[in-house]
Amino acid sequence: MHERWSDFTTELESGKSDRVNQVIDEVNDMSLDERVELFNVCFDELARMYEEVDDGYVRQSLVRVADQLIPGLPTVMALDNDDRSIGIDEAELQDQTDALCGFLLEALTDDDGRVRQAAKSGLKDVFRTYDALNDEETLEALVVQLDEMAGETSGTQAKHLREAKEEAKSSLQSGIARLVEGFQEEFDDSLQ
Repeated sequence: MHERWSDFTTELESGKSDRVNQVIDEVNDMSLDERVELFNVCFDELARMYEEVDDGYVRQSLVRVADQLIPGLPTVMALDNDDRSIGIDEAELQDQTDALCGFLLEALTDDDGRVRQAAKSGLKDVFRTYDALNDEETLEALVVQLDEMAGETSGTQAKHLREAKEEAKSSLQSGIARLVEGFQEEFDDSLQ
């Protein structure tokens, strides 16, 4: 896995969209177990690369790869079904999700809007994973943290933070409450 990550870093640092998309597709096509192992091998280096690179597209690419490393919902489902073929337990999944969440929160404050959009997209999966893990405490803390972060910025950065906060709040609602709210948003005018 170390060699594979070395190959991936070369592609990611290239800044070439076709090479970056190939890496993202390869990670996405990996088994759950391979992705868990790759996370353990590369996440710290990926975060370091993010901090060091000046090119916004490369930072966006790193955020997109990080998002693919944690297949949260499929992993939660595998754990719920006592699938022993994956080399992770719920505590390790929680730790990986926490690490990814911190990384994506940092990326959500990036000066480049493309990076923030990728981070916001990745956070949706993180929120769903916390929801599937029944971790309401973390979701509630994220709502507060995102609200505070939005209050410290302005413009599109604040907008992206508020949108992420709304996604986190949505994950706190039960499935039925989300369904009713979606129905109301869709058909509210026609009901009146």
